[in-house]
Amino acid sequence: MNYARFLPTLLLAASGGAGCASTSPWMPLSTSPILEGELTLVWVGRGECERLEGGTWVRRPELDYDFSVEQHRLGDHWESVKSMRRRHPDYDGVAGERAQTMFFRLDFSPTDAAGKVDAKLTASIGNGSGVTDRAYRKAELNFLAAGVSSFAPFDRYRITQSYDYEQGRLTELVELNKGDAPWVRNREVARLFAARKFEAPPTTR
Repeated sequence: MNYARFLPTLLLAASGGAGCASTSPWMPLSTSPILEGELTLVWVGRGECERLEGGTWVRRPELDYDFSVEQHRLGDHWESVKSMRRRHPDYDGVAGERAQTMFFRLDFSPTDAAGKVDAKLTASIGNGSGVTDRAYRKAELNFLAAGVSSFAPFDRYRITQSYDYEQGRLTELVELNKGDAPWVRNREVARLFAARKFEAPPTTR
């Protein structure tokens, strides 16, 4: 079995369940239009891959990817869709299809006395839990990988997020670990795109 096909992310991420390259992955279901939610954010960025080889982190640019995250905030929960594209000409399919889509739902608990917000994570690549602050600036998500054999080099994901809203920037560290032992990590940086209107066509010939 080619276990590297389960590379994220989320990514956010990624970020439960079915495998990330499934032809019909789990997704949040609803009868309401998604844009009727509290807020929609779109992040567009780049993920750079490193793999632990002989105790040293080694860059693997052929596994880098472009990605976008469509994030819908709906009261006490968020729903996100993450799309990844590996465009490097030397990519050999080791992490599955060049283009992949993942779905995530985060259900948040009320803020506790310390200002901490807990989250339950349900995703197409695995389920788990997380914690963030009441402003949703810093978050850590931990979840088990779905459908992965006990012989695979990883069995869980850890995603550390930093939302810098004022700068329109999101940074993430997406780690694939076997228990507490690291295997692969992806450093993601994304820019925020918000809805706007144009007085005229933004491009012309």
